[in-house]
Amino acid sequence: MKRLLVLSIMLLAYNADAQKLSLAAGVGGAVNGSPGGNMVYKSDQSLLNYALTAKLAYTTVTNWQYGIVSHLHELSGKSTKKYEGFYNRYLRIDSVGGDGKKLVYAKNTVSACAFFNRNFNLNKKTSVYLGVALGWVYARNNSLYYEENESYNGPDGGNGLCYGGQVGINSYLGESVSIFLDVAVRYYNLEFEEWVEAPAVRPYETLQYSILAVPITVGLSFDLYKIGENTRNSFNVKRKKYN
Repeated sequence: MKRLLVLSIMLLAYNADAQKLSLAAGVGGAVNGSPGGNMVYKSDQSLLNYALTAKLAYTTVTNWQYGIVSHLHELSGKSTKKYEGFYNRYLRIDSVGGDGKKLVYAKNTVSACAFFNRNFNLNKKTSVYLGVALGWVYARNNSLYYEENESYNGPDGGNGLCYGGQVGINSYLGESVSIFLDVAVRYYNLEFEEWVEAPAVRPYETLQYSILAVPITVGLSFDLYKIGENTRNSFNVKRKKYN
């Protein structure tokens, strides 16, 4: 009975501790480039916008890392060039840009990506990672409401493929809590419903554009469970190595 109990504990330790599962959340800022496609209103001055991130990551004992990461941030910039305006339903926009105000392509840009990283340990507490990501993006905005500092508000509902990469550093503050700095590069391809018109384009075209964004965030990561240092380079009862 005693042997069975010891065996059960060892097997439980193997199943639960032969991996690290972490949950992270962070805040920071994001910058973006000028949109392509048939978005006529081009920004030529970058703005620092808000950015939030959340990540669920599995790290193997051989230092490969994969999981799901989500970003939320604004897409906007300024333009020194003045463009012709357009009719936005019941609003008449006389002109866009050239007035020191923001061109808001999406107030809330939400992306969710699967990622795959290579993790490199610098010491027992600190590591850096580098990897790629692929997923989906969705753009939300209220194009019928303008703030005082807004020259253009893009339509709601664009969505499409998102891909890019990320690099970051993670440093432990204690047993299971660490602080991280993450720099992500994301390329968004946004396509809209057929009834969403590309502004100032004649003849009529459905709006679609691509845009590059770089959200930079700092936050905390929490290990939900992880392999113990005392199990590394050891074997379970079936002579299978933990790592």
